[in-house]
Amino acid sequence: MTNPEDPDKGTRDVPVKGRDITVKQLNDAQLLLLGREARLASKESTDGARRLDAVGRVFDLLESVVIGQDDRDYLMDITVKGDLKLKDLMGFITAFSDEEEDQEQKPRIRRGRYATKTQ
Repeated sequence: MTNPEDPDKGTRDVPVKGRDITVKQLNDAQLLLLGREARLASKESTDGARRLDAVGRVFDLLESVVIGQDDRDYLMDITVKGDLKLKDLMGFITAFSDEEEDQEQKPRIRRGRYATKTQ
């Protein structure tokens, strides 16, 4: 029998405009693509059509991690109303960074060398 203590181990709740949205973690390839598309969208030298495509991909990537259809509908509704900004969705990316920080903060065992005298 499985332990139901943590059924949503791979998910996090992220507050967006007063509502908790349940998201799963972006994988490495999605994070790389997200970064690339965000850079293309922010560069003034990027062609206008390509910029719009990049922004669309950024939103598609962020929407892909939303678990529930009700949450997706909510995000779409507030986007249409103009109440949602891209920075409101940054929690989707940072929600899982605490796991990485915990791994990085583990103490490292260092071994020193004995000093030798040279004469």
